[in-house]
Parts: sequence; C-alpha cells; structure tokens
Amino acid sequence: MQETFKNRMKQILNEEYDAFMNSLQQKSYKAIHLNTGKPNIKKYMEDHFSITKHPYVNDGYYFDYETLPLGKLSLHQAGLYYIQEPSAMLVGELLEVKENDVILDLCAAPGGKSCHVATKLNQTGLLISNEIHAKRAKILSENIERFGFDNVIVTNNTPSSLAKKFPVYFDKIIIDAPCSGEGMFRKTDQAITTWSLDKIKENSNIQKQLIDQAFSMLKDNGIIAYSTCTYSREENEDIINYALDNYPLEVIPIEIKEGFTKDLDDLGAIRLYPHKFKGEGHFICLLRKNTSDTNTTNTTKSMKASISKQQFKLVDEFYKENLLLPTPPTLLAFNNHIYQIKDNFPMIDTIKLLRYGLYLGECKKKRFEPSHSLALTLSIEKVKRYYSYQYDDEHIINYLKGEVLVGSNQKGYGVIFIDEYPFSFYKESNNQVKNLYPKGLRR
Repeated sequence: MQETFKNRMKQILNEEYDAFMNSLQQKSYKAIHLNTGKPNIKKYMEDHFSITKHPYVNDGYYFDYETLPLGKLSLHQAGLYYIQEPSAMLVGELLEVKENDVILDLCAAPGGKSCHVATKLNQTGLLISNEIHAKRAKILSENIERFGFDNVIVTNNTPSSLAKKFPVYFDKIIIDAPCSGEGMFRKTDQAITTWSLDKIKENSNIQKQLIDQAFSMLKDNGIIAYSTCTYSREENEDIINYALDNYPLEVIPIEIKEGFTKDLDDLGAIRLYPHKFKGEGHFICLLRKNTSDTNTTNTTKSMKASISKQQFKLVDEFYKENLLLPTPPTLLAFNNHIYQIKDNFPMIDTIKLLRYGLYLGECKKKRFEPSHSLALTLSIEKVKRYYSYQYDDEHIINYLKGEVLVGSNQKGYGVIFIDEYPFSFYKESNNQVKNLYPKGLRR
C-alpha cells in the first residue's frame, strides 16, 4: 500500500488512523438484499439460512460467505436475492424510492443499486438503468433479468447522450460514480495496485461531468443520490461543493446513526469506514434540485405498441397453450424479438438498448420461443405444467448443468420451480424434459 495513501488517510482520520489500518487486515463483510417481488421471501430466507439483519436496510441481511455460499445456490440464479456490499446497499435505502417514481441509475453495472430501487418501485413507475461499458452492461442486463422486472429499461450509452434525450425527465437519479476505489482496498488487491493521485484527478473530472449531466435530466425538486467507494476529498466533498456552487441544489442531510461518520465539511453527507461500520468504505450524499426549468421541457414521446398480426398470433397461441394468464395487451416487436412494455415507456430511437421492459421471447417461423426472462416472472398458478423441487435437490443441480430430466408425459412448455419460485422453462415430449435453462448461465 502506497505511503502517499497512508499519509492522506492520517490527515483525514487523525487518532482513528490505526484502527482504520487494522480493519483493513480483517475479514470483509458480505450481504444480500432480498427480491421483495417474490412472495414470502423474508420468511423463506430466514427459515432456511443463517442470516443477520442489516441494521439500516429493511430487506438487507449479512451472511458468512465462508460457510454459506449463497452466490453458488440455485436460489441466486432464480433471483431471490442480490449479493451486495453492505455499505453500498445504503444508497438505495436512503434514496426513499416511492412507487411511480421515474428513476435513472446513471452508472449502474453490475446492478445492485438498480435491483434494489426497482424492488422498491414494486413494478410501478420506470427505471432506466444505464452502463457505458458494453461488457458490464451485459452483466447489468442479466441481473435485471434475474429479478423479473417489467418496468426497467437497460441502456448502454454515454451519460451525455442520455442528457440530450431526457432533459428534465427523472424524479431521482443515482450517480454511483467511477472512483479511485480506496474503500475497496480490503476487498480487492486490484484497487490497491491501480491507485494513484492521477487516477483521483481523472475521476474527479468525470464526476463533475456526471453532476452536470444529471442536473439537466432532473425534474424540479428531484433528487440525486451521489455515492463513491473512496475516501479522497477530491472525489467526495469537493464534488458536492462543485454541485452546490454551480447549480441550485441543496443537500438533504442524512441522519448520523451508529457507524456513520459526518463528511469532512459537515455538508450533510456521510462517510462509512470499515473500522466503524460492518462494510467497506463509502461516501453518500443526497442533493435536491431547487429550480423550475421553465425554459426547458421534455419532448420525449411515449412508445406505442407495435407488433404484426402474425407475431401477435404466435405469442397468443403460446399463452393459450401453456399459461394461465391473458396475453399482454401492450407488445412491441424489435425484429422478431417481443417485449411487454408499459404505457409510460419513452420512445427510444437514438439510444442503444439492451433490454426494453420484459423480454417475452422470439418469433421463429411458425412458433414462439419463450424467454428465460418470462419464466422468472411466473407463479405456479399461472402455468399449466410445472415441476417443483427443493433448492438443493439433485434434479436442480443437474438442471443447472444443462442435463435433461425424466418427465411424466406432460407434452408442451412448462416451468421448473424451486420451492415454488420460478427458475426456468422446459419443453417436454415423450417423458423427456428438454432443458431450456440458458447455456450461458449453466455450471
């Protein structure tokens, strides 16, 4: 660890410095936040696993990753929970999401904060979840898929291109800003080896640009949640002061609770240190916009349903043959890929999309092939055929590997459930359950 970093932390922490350095040698913490869209999820997880309540996150729990490998369980693949760093988890909780909010997660990958706030939307409103880097955006989209949301759009764009498309559009914007990563030194060696003062300066310039772009997209009285996983003043307090000096913004003070530390300038933000809070280093600030943009109006039009009669016929036939729910009335076709959209979805033309609401599947020649996304939204009451297993059943372990299961002569599409939670489509004929679990997710 570089001496320059140590000296900087001594100046920040003073008499707490030794306790901070000792904490970096200790075991890190891991936590999950639950997908509250799943029925009885809290009771299920508490009954089956040794997990400990997060003190400030309603649906958050700590777990011992050395004895309980939650990331390797089929339940994780079924979208019952998201494994997230416990300090970072506070951002979604402090933002106080309300149903019907229109939210942007500007730098969203891998998706922890997006999944958290989307569960709070409870399938209302809209979340646009963006990531500028293509590979990370793909991971983001996969995590959104696991949670079974139908009100989330995943984009792969520069923040500046979004700002041009969505002036004065969002109620809330999350800026989980790219940073020097000092708060992750205990968790990953890479954060230590790539650290430099030049990196801090470079990220500070990017963070100011993100504030500029976020402000232009925010409605009057809208809120920005700004966070980093670093300790440097240049990337935290200096950015907030830049925002306050250049824009009509005010800090929404965050209550100082046990384990929280005031920011260095007493602005109303918080810092989290590993020697005081069970998590990694983090900075969180909430900013409210105090202006009326009378000279700026959003001209973004709503997307209209658009699907051919033949495509709708194939989707409708699939629903009637295999499911116990009506065919969605608002469908959109991108080529032959079919999405279920909502009335409040914006028209997207100049924006690169990865996911536009709930992806239902693809029309191929004279048939419709359902998506994995659709399977993860279903319940036993909504399907005509299914098999249900416990999460650690050998059948599920084999299915994760891509193996075929023995059926019971139920011809057609059905859903594999894990303890009544949806996991994957299958297609059965001649007592053979064809595995439709995506090849890229198999183990």
